Amino acid sequence: MAAADESGLPSRRRLGVWLGAGLLAGALGGRSAAAAAPRRLRLFQVHTRESFDAVYHDGERLLEAAVEPLAWFMRDHHLDLATEMDPGVYDLLWRLSQRYLRARGHQVTINVHSAFRSEETNARLRSEGAALDSYHLRGQAVDVSVQGYGIHFLANHARAIATGGLGIYWRAGYCHFDTGPPRFWYRR
Repeated sequence: MAAADESGLPSRRRLGVWLGAGLLAGALGGRSAAAAAPRRLRLFQVHTRESFDAVYHDGERLLEAAVEPLAWFMRDHHLDLATEMDPGVYDLLWRLSQRYLRARGHQVTINVHSAFRSEETNARLRSEGAALDSYHLRGQAVDVSVQGYGIHFLANHARAIATGGLGIYWRAGYCHFDTGPPRFWYRR
């Protein structure tokens, strides 16, 4: 379940469409009211079968009580190694769940396929397309799908909320989000 070519640059046209959609979604999203509300994540790790369902942010700041459990949940499950994740990754997941909530009227569970990766795990996944300098290595990336919804629905929501790297993996059925510079790629 490796992310591939995270350093690839999009065409100007694709980048313009992607950035335009993201800016429009942000302008229409009513973020000021949502920013003050507590933020809950409902996550499921597809490889370890573990769940995380809790408030991680009080609307003002990340909750200290959620930092360690979230870092462990997002660990490199191949080696059981955790790191401090970029809180922006959690916010991307929360924004994704909020889009589904508005569109479908209920809280969804987001499946995590991959988050933090150690150097060793990333090297093993290179044959599957993992980037040499992957944002997964820095705790700045996550690969996700959404329970009960297909890749087309996920891709539409992902394009609206992505602020850094966004990779869409059609056959694998998941999207890659990271908090690096804006980039877009897809694999059929």
